[in-house]
Amino acid sequence: MTRTLRRVLLSLTALAAISLSAMAQAGSTQGLQARITIGGQDLACRDFRGQTVRSIHMDDLGDVASARIVNRMPIITLNKRRLDTLPDRMQVFFFNHECAHHLLGHMFYPTQTSENEADCFAIKQGRREGTLGRDDVLAFAPYLAVSRGSAFGHLPGPLRAQRLLACFDDPSEENISDPVGFTPPAPPVLAEGLR
Repeated sequence: MTRTLRRVLLSLTALAAISLSAMAQAGSTQGLQARITIGGQDLACRDFRGQTVRSIHMDDLGDVASARIVNRMPIITLNKRRLDTLPDRMQVFFFNHECAHHLLGHMFYPTQTSENEADCFAIKQGRREGTLGRDDVLAFAPYLAVSRGSAFGHLPGPLRAQRLLACFDDPSEENISDPVGFTPPAPPVLAEGLR
């Protein structure tokens, strides 16, 4: 190994260690965990490679939760302050949504439908495990109503709530792309009226 390559590798290793340390200190009440209690449930996650996904609390996250890769380690970050304002089952839904990103490989192969697929996967997982009922999914709507959606692919709140319910009602376990009973809105026509 050349001296330059060795320096680059040492620098990258140091940066990764600093990133993990910063994550652990930035509002975290606990360090990286393989199992975490959310909404009264003991939860764990594995990615599509079978690797353990670690979880950490970060109150300055700016969102409820997020999935990320740090130094090749799959991580779910959770904003405990925001989670604590939600019903227990919705907290578990958000954890399962982020886990779905890892399980479906979205961190390595993102698509325009990744957010919708993670939503549907999390809803169907809750239905399959018996930890999520239709009334629970209906109860998510007021919490989602104020969301405008995101540039990353989250639907605006009312549409997202409709799609989550369609995912729950869709009898298929595998169909996470196009749940029966949900018709996505037509994309906006950006050049309408220009000639």
